Amino acid sequence: MKRLILGLALALAGLVAAPSLAAAPPPHGGTTTLHPSVDGDYDPSLHIFADAARDALTSKGFTILEDPAHTAYVVDLTLSRADIGTGMGKGPRDPAEVVGTGVVVPLSTGNSAIVALRRTKIDVRIRNRADNSVVWSGSAVTVRSTGARNGTDEAVATDLTRALLQIYPTQPEDTIGVP
Repeated sequence: MKRLILGLALALAGLVAAPSLAAAPPPHGGTTTLHPSVDGDYDPSLHIFADAARDALTSKGFTILEDPAHTAYVVDLTLSRADIGTGMGKGPRDPAEVVGTGVVVPLSTGNSAIVALRRTKIDVRIRNRADNSVVWSGSAVTVRSTGARNGTDEAVATDLTRALLQIYPTQPEDTIGVP
């Protein structure tokens, strides 16, 4: 009985130590459908992020179809956003200065304001529809002032999806930070 148990243990150890098959490389295009979702409460801007992802995927050779029954891949897009505090936003700089004994002091223009800061993160996962295996995944995050030109939903969506999918098909090791 001990020999049987020892034999089974050695056989199982050989299976565990056996090299696994390498994952298939990410596809260079193909048909896909996009499944956008929100991590948390409903976000009325989700469609803006989905449109940006469609544009970025199309630029990588994917054809986006509405019916997932006719696609090779499924792309899951998850949006998460959180207001994380406030900061001081700068107004246009006034060149007026007071010059004293070797000291330059910029005068306040009165255009500084307290602005809300929002963290926005997208997670993208491309799955093979046939077996549901993940063939590529990545995340990108930014923190921006909601009142700034680069803080609009359109700008944030475009910047995050471009930064994430510009490296495709390379698999990112970490979340990509976007200034």
